[in-house]
Amino acid sequence: MQKTEAVMAEARITASPWSRLTAAPAWAGLSLLVWAVLPYTREGRRFLPLDYAYHAVAMGPGAHWLLAVAALAVLLLYLAGPALGLAPRRRGDLAFVTAGLGALIPAAGLLYAGVPFGWGAMLGILGMVVAAGAALSDGGRVRGDAFVGASILLMLLFVTLFITVPLVMVMRSAVWIDGTFTLVQFARTFASPLFLFVDNPYTEVAEGARVGMLGGIGAVLGLASGVRVSRRRTGLRRAGAVLLWLLGGAIAGWALGIMIWGRGALPSTLLVALIVAPSATMLGFVLALLGQRTQSRAVRGVLGVASVLPFITPPFVIGFSMIFLFGRRGLVTFDILGIPPAMNPIYGIVGVSFAQILGLAPVAYLIIRGSLNSLNPALEEAATTLGSSRWRVFRDITWPLVRPGIAASLLLASIESISDFGTPLVLGGDRNFLATEVFLALTGRYSQPEAAVYGVVLLSLVGLIFIGSRIMLGVKGFTTVTGKPASGAFLRLPKGLEAGLTALALVWFGLIAALYLAIFYGSFVRIWGINNTLTVQHYIDFWQQGWPTVWTTVKLSFYSAVPAMMIGGLIAYLVTRHRFYGRGYLEFGSLLSFATPGTVMGLAYILAFNDGALLMTGTSAIIVLALVFRNMPVAIRASISGLSQIDRSLEEASATLKAGSGITMVKVLAPLLIYPLLAGLIFAFVSAMTAVSQVIFLVGAGNNLATVLLLSWVEQGRLGRAAAMASVLILGLLALILLLLVVSRRVDARNRKKGKPA
Repeated sequence: MQKTEAVMAEARITASPWSRLTAAPAWAGLSLLVWAVLPYTREGRRFLPLDYAYHAVAMGPGAHWLLAVAALAVLLLYLAGPALGLAPRRRGDLAFVTAGLGALIPAAGLLYAGVPFGWGAMLGILGMVVAAGAALSDGGRVRGDAFVGASILLMLLFVTLFITVPLVMVMRSAVWIDGTFTLVQFARTFASPLFLFVDNPYTEVAEGARVGMLGGIGAVLGLASGVRVSRRRTGLRRAGAVLLWLLGGAIAGWALGIMIWGRGALPSTLLVALIVAPSATMLGFVLALLGQRTQSRAVRGVLGVASVLPFITPPFVIGFSMIFLFGRRGLVTFDILGIPPAMNPIYGIVGVSFAQILGLAPVAYLIIRGSLNSLNPALEEAATTLGSSRWRVFRDITWPLVRPGIAASLLLASIESISDFGTPLVLGGDRNFLATEVFLALTGRYSQPEAAVYGVVLLSLVGLIFIGSRIMLGVKGFTTVTGKPASGAFLRLPKGLEAGLTALALVWFGLIAALYLAIFYGSFVRIWGINNTLTVQHYIDFWQQGWPTVWTTVKLSFYSAVPAMMIGGLIAYLVTRHRFYGRGYLEFGSLLSFATPGTVMGLAYILAFNDGALLMTGTSAIIVLALVFRNMPVAIRASISGLSQIDRSLEEASATLKAGSGITMVKVLAPLLIYPLLAGLIFAFVSAMTAVSQVIFLVGAGNNLATVLLLSWVEQGRLGRAAAMASVLILGLLALILLLLVVSRRVDARNRKKGKPA
C-alpha cells in the first residue's frame, strides 16, 4: 500500500508543467537565449570584441531565424505534449528532428554564405545539438540518459568538424582545382625533381642502370623464393604464385634501388624510414631485454632516465645539438677529427637518420619493455627444464610473444620518421623530404594544391605502413595474462652478452648525455667553435625576446591540455560503455589525428579554417583546437585501459541510486581514473609545449609558439640563443614531470595508509 502511494505521489510530481522542462527543452531555451543576446555572426577572424551590428535581429529575415523557431518548438513540445496526447517516445522523436533541423539549417546557411560564425550562432547551434542528443535519450533511441545522448552527438560533431573535415579538405585540394576535378597536380608533382628523379645528368654514375640491375636481382631472388614456397602446389596455382613472387621481388629491388640512388622527397623519406625504423626498434629491443633481465640497478636507472628525455624535448633539438658536436665546426668532427667543413657528412641522409634513431630508440624501448614485462616467466622455466637451449627458448617462446611489441615499435618508428619535420629541416642539407616539402610548397612556392598532393602522399604512406605492420603481426594470438599470479624468474642473460649489451647501453646513454650537455654548454659560449668565451648574453636575449613567447606557449598548452583530457576521457567512456550508431567511426576518427603526420594536420587546418564560415586562422583558438585534437588520442587510450579494469557494477549501483551518467562519471569513474586522466593531461601539455610540425602553419605575430621561434633561430644561425631556449624548455618540463611524480607517489602512499586496517 505504501509503495502504491509513493508511485502515485511521484506521478503527481512529474505531472507538474515545470517538471517537463528536462534537458532537451532546457538546452533549447538556452540556445534561444544566446541567439537573442549575442551577435550571430562576426566580421574578420577575431571573436572579440562583440559587434551587435551582426545581431540576428539586425540581420533581418533569413535561415538564422529557424534556430529560434526550432528552440520555441522544442519548448512547446515538452510543455504542451501531454495535453496533445503525445507519448514520451513520440515527443522525443519530434524534439530530436526539430532540434536537429534547428541546428543543421542555420549552420548550412552560414556555410553556404561563407559568413563567419559569431558567438550567437556557435553557442546557439551547439545548444540545439545538445538538445537533440537529449531528445534522442527521451525517445529511447539511445540506451542512456540525456547526458549520454548529448555527449554522443557532440563528440561525433567535434571529430567530424576538427579531424575528418580538415583531412577531406586536403584530399579535395589535391584534385579540385579552380572548380574542376583534375589529377594534373598529381602528374605535375610526381614529374618534379623535387619529388623524384633517378638519372642525375651532373654525375658520372648511371643511376638508372643501377636501379634496373637491382630490380633484376630482386626478380631473381623472388623467383627462387616463389619456386621454393610453392613447391607443394601444381598447375596454374603454382605458376601464379611464382609469378607473384617474381613481380614482388622485382618491385622490391627496383624500389630499393630508387631509394639508394634516386633523389627527391620520396626516396629520401623512404630511405631514412627504412634505416631508422629497424635500427631504432632493434636498439630499443636489446635495451629493453637488458633492462628487464639485468641485476644492475644502475643500468635500469640509466635506461629509465633516458626513456623520459624524448618526451620533454622538442623533436628537432637532438638534430640541433648534433650541429654542436658533429657539424661543420663541431667539437668532434672539426676540433678532434679535423674534417674540413666542406666534407662534413652529417647533413643529409646520415645526419637525419642518426638523429631520428637516437630520438626514437627510447620510445621503442618503452613499447617493447611493456611487451617483455607481460610475459610469463614460467614458460621459459618450463622450456629450460625440458632441455631447451637459451637460443631455442628465445626463438620459440620469447620472440613470438614479443612480436606485437616489435610490430608496434616498427609502426610507430616508421610513421614518426616519415612525418618528422624539424630534423630534416635542420640536418637535411640538400636533400628534400616529404614533410618539409608540404611546408615549402605552401609557404615558399605558395601552391596549396602541391602541398595537398604531398600531404596525400604522406597519408598514403602511413596507411600502407599500418597495413604492413598488421600483415607482419599476422593473425596468430598469444595469451600469457590469465589472471593467475605468475611465478618464477626470467632467464638471466649470458654474462658475455649482458656485458656487451651493458656497454652498448652506456655508449648510447653517453652519446645522448653528450648531446644534451652540448646544448647547455652551447648556451653559455658566444659562437660555438669560433669564440668559446663564456657569456650569459644568450639568456639575456632569450629573456627579452623569447620568454614572452614561452609564456604564451605555456598558456595555450594548458588551455589545450585540459579539454584534450576531458574529451578523451568522455570518448573512452562512450565507446567502452555504450553501443550506438557511429561508435566505430567515433573511435577510429578520434585516433586518426594521432596517426596523421603533423604537417598534414597543420595543412588540413589551414585549408579548412582559412576562410568562410569557419574562419579562425591567425587566432589562438585554432592553435588550441589543433593541439586538443592532436593530443586527445593518448587520453582516450589511457582511459580505455583504465575503464577496462573497473567493474560495471559500480555504475549500475550508481544508476540504481538515481544518479545520472554525468554524476556517475564525475563522482564514481573520475576518481578511479585519476591516473589515466592525469597521464593524458601531462602528455597533452608536454606535447603541446614541444609541438612544431602541426602548428608551424598556424602561428602568427601575436600567438607565436616557443618551438617555432626556436626553429627559426636555428635556421637564422642564432645557435646560442636557441640553445638557451632549449635548455629552459628541457629543464622546465623535466622539473614538471619530477614534481608530478613526487605528488603521485605521495597520493599513493596516503591511499595505501587509508586502506590499512585499523
